[in-house]
Amino acid sequence: MGVLAFWLSVAAFAQELEISVSPSPVGSGARAAGMADAFVAIADDATAASWNPAGLVQLERPEISVVGSYNGVYEKFFARYHDEVDSEHNAHNVDLNYLSAACPLPFLVLGRNVTVALNYQRKYDFTRRFRLQYNTAAATRQGTPINNLLRMDFEQEGGLSTLTPALAFEVTHRLSLGAALNLWRSNLLSDNSWEQNIRTESFTLFGPTVYVTSTPSREEYLDFTGENVTIGVLWNATQKLNLAARYDSAFTGDADYRLTTAQLTNVLPSPLLPRGSFSATGGVSKETRHVRFPATIALGAAYRANDRLTLSLDVTRTDWNDFWVKDSNGIRHSLVDFSNLEDPINRPHFDPTHTVRFGAEYVFVPKQPDEELKHLWTLRGGLFYDEEPATGKGSPSKFRLLADRGSGEPEPFYGFALGCGFLAYHRVNIDAAYQLRYGPQANRDFIRGITDFREDMVQHRFLLSTVIYF
Repeated sequence: MGVLAFWLSVAAFAQELEISVSPSPVGSGARAAGMADAFVAIADDATAASWNPAGLVQLERPEISVVGSYNGVYEKFFARYHDEVDSEHNAHNVDLNYLSAACPLPFLVLGRNVTVALNYQRKYDFTRRFRLQYNTAAATRQGTPINNLLRMDFEQEGGLSTLTPALAFEVTHRLSLGAALNLWRSNLLSDNSWEQNIRTESFTLFGPTVYVTSTPSREEYLDFTGENVTIGVLWNATQKLNLAARYDSAFTGDADYRLTTAQLTNVLPSPLLPRGSFSATGGVSKETRHVRFPATIALGAAYRANDRLTLSLDVTRTDWNDFWVKDSNGIRHSLVDFSNLEDPINRPHFDPTHTVRFGAEYVFVPKQPDEELKHLWTLRGGLFYDEEPATGKGSPSKFRLLADRGSGEPEPFYGFALGCGFLAYHRVNIDAAYQLRYGPQANRDFIRGITDFREDMVQHRFLLSTVIYF
């Protein structure tokens, strides 16, 4: 039963969606990343549409931005009583993260400033790779020993991006509103697709007979399309304090789904089966699937202590019960753990995740600047607490209600950020940022079927961006 449970968990795991970075929506730009992504109440450059569209009205002249990013995922697996599970894995990805052009209109609309922008952003990266080995031993009621060596190679790649027109306008001189329409589409810069390739192999010794089974599978979601909106508000409460809010609406997108499977079984010759045997099965299935992403709300505050120092704080909340995929039979499965959301008894409940981000920016403004400031240096830093959705950390108690099965608190992650910026001649701004995100003994539900499985995860993120002012 232990072997069966493991392979059933692999079948379910194959249909989950693993996000390689923080699952909470964040914007782009190395300046914001250097402040630990606490940027909702600042949002005053060409990346503003990705953080808070209302912030676009702060732009005084046309700007363009280009952002490149590197994401690295390092994982260490371990499980009590199974030393063979202990292993280290890594995956890397480099991409164009953001591209934008923003322009304040050269005329007033109803006496108010209005800014428009067009943006490209890679929202999610799904790059993930690892190899897992797991050994079991048992015996039948008749005493025949069964020994299993199980191996799994997992590779996931792809991502999702949007093309986003945005608009912001002043309501009053202190209050602004903004909206962005996110068009989730494949484009010249990236494909809105992802795939998982899993190859499992088992070597089973049943008495004197050896069974060798190989099960490769490929699961593909192609040409994902959908739309949602981002709405933002920015209030200059005082000359030094900004308060802000951003809402990303939930939405359902469509994707062409294709599953390719095969199973190859080879029974090696033994005294019981002197000739051995070989069998092969497999097939391809296709359908259209609907994928649901949840809504997110973020609140922010920024305090400008003086011309040099700015402090910022963001809090974000996301409900992952609204993260699912619906197949052609109308059955919804959670993309957190692929549980059946149509089951009224065993349907899980995922506690919402929260993210708290704190950042600081210090500008080295000369005490007595020249009339024409040729260059300006900036240092940034920040801390953040992040969460990922998860199922229960342990087996349900027999005293718990059946409706509570699968409930679980989010997994905690911690991180810090460092960054710097250089402004030349008030025309070109170059920023760099590094983030480290750490989850100690996290993702205990990452691979189910292995007793007391857990992992340590470290994620490295590096962004390099430039903003050009016209």
